[in-house]
Amino acid sequence: MGKPKLPLELSPGVALGSLALRALLASGIGRIHLVVRPDDPLTWLQDLRESSLYAPQLNIVVCEEASLGMSYSIRAGVDAALSSLPVPDAVVIGLGDQPFVTAAMVRRLLVVMEENPGLDFAASSMRGVVMPPAVIRHTMYKALRGLKGDMGARKLFASPDYTGEIVEFGEEAAELLLDVDDEDSLGQAVRRYRQIRGRR
Repeated sequence: MGKPKLPLELSPGVALGSLALRALLASGIGRIHLVVRPDDPLTWLQDLRESSLYAPQLNIVVCEEASLGMSYSIRAGVDAALSSLPVPDAVVIGLGDQPFVTAAMVRRLLVVMEENPGLDFAASSMRGVVMPPAVIRHTMYKALRGLKGDMGARKLFASPDYTGEIVEFGEEAAELLLDVDDEDSLGQAVRRYRQIRGRR
């Protein structure tokens, strides 16, 4: 979109990135390494950074090469996880521009991994398209760090070298996996958020 997306507002005072982050915080995954662009003002998460409840979970990771492609952000996040102690057995990859992903969706992926210790990953799918959020075990860390350019982890999920489970979220969840990549999808997100608020 040519500008930082996470501070964009779906409603006055409600930033796009804050919704996705709150879902991850509520999922119980623990430490979150938040990868951001160098030009991100970080205003959208100020209240979370000042929260005594959530601040200890957050680690801001500035990725200088974020504009060069998704792989750089993934590598920055994995490196941050590997530098923390204890080193996690698995990581969750979530996107700040998926504002309607819920904590329950993330927990469903975590349960799949817990119940199937032989799996390398569990990823989300909607209408046959594999996408984040995804849980990726340590057996794939090297491969994640080896991604190039704008390549995300989807290619790895299709590799015969790894065993995973694709969790299909039905039509009722289609809008929950909305990924805001352009002005059109931003407009969809704004309308969706208004609908949600209207039901309360």
